[in-house]
Amino acid sequence: MRYISVWVILPWLLISACGIPTVEKAGLKFSTELSPVPAEMVWQDIEFAKELINQSKQLVVVSGGDNPVPLDEWDAFTPGFPWKKNIDRNLLFDKTCFYRSPDRPADCSGADCLSFHEYKGYTWVALAEPVAVAFVPEDEKTDLLHPDPGTLVIKTIRKCQALMYTDSICQLSDGVGNLYVMHATETGEPDLDVTLPAGWSISWVQLADTLIVSPFGGGDHCYFNILGDHLGQGYHQYRFADAFYPAD
Repeated sequence: MRYISVWVILPWLLISACGIPTVEKAGLKFSTELSPVPAEMVWQDIEFAKELINQSKQLVVVSGGDNPVPLDEWDAFTPGFPWKKNIDRNLLFDKTCFYRSPDRPADCSGADCLSFHEYKGYTWVALAEPVAVAFVPEDEKTDLLHPDPGTLVIKTIRKCQALMYTDSICQLSDGVGNLYVMHATETGEPDLDVTLPAGWSISWVQLADTLIVSPFGGGDHCYFNILGDHLGQGYHQYRFADAFYPAD
């Protein structure tokens, strides 16, 4: 069974602005050290994933377990509130490894690494948890799914997943040491003609070695910062300039 997100949320999350607290209200603070990952990573090719979002519990699940939704029934599957389907995206990384649900400890093993749920007669695996949202520039407020040109939305999520890039990447930089790699688009092709906040830049970078993007926070934590621009493109932060997020 492969538990792979087609978004990443990879993980934009289709959740309203009122559903995710700001970084300040959430009291979010995490170390930017890398979190432990399994010694033997089981890398998988990208596949279609059937994801639901619980808008009340701020939880994303993916079809899996003993009784997943059959693919030929997915289009007709209609969840009821507070559940709704996540949106599909065009992904840019090469392989992925989803190794545990975000509520499971880092020393878990086997099936104990996954949290299972039942809904409408089918089984689902807990995939990710939205935590907080921030905006760039900081004093701007904009739509979470379609931010205004010149603004970016940062969603912090808990998701114990690693991404692999093997060739070139589309890299976003804030100019002060924080780097982000594009992981998804709405159109299928990256568009570098994007209006960014002052000091930010975007460019293609040829990798000298394989890039593995894995969660931050250390210990049992699996934090990712996911950025979104006005063209519907999503990015994972893979390098931090400071020892903590948000910076002191």
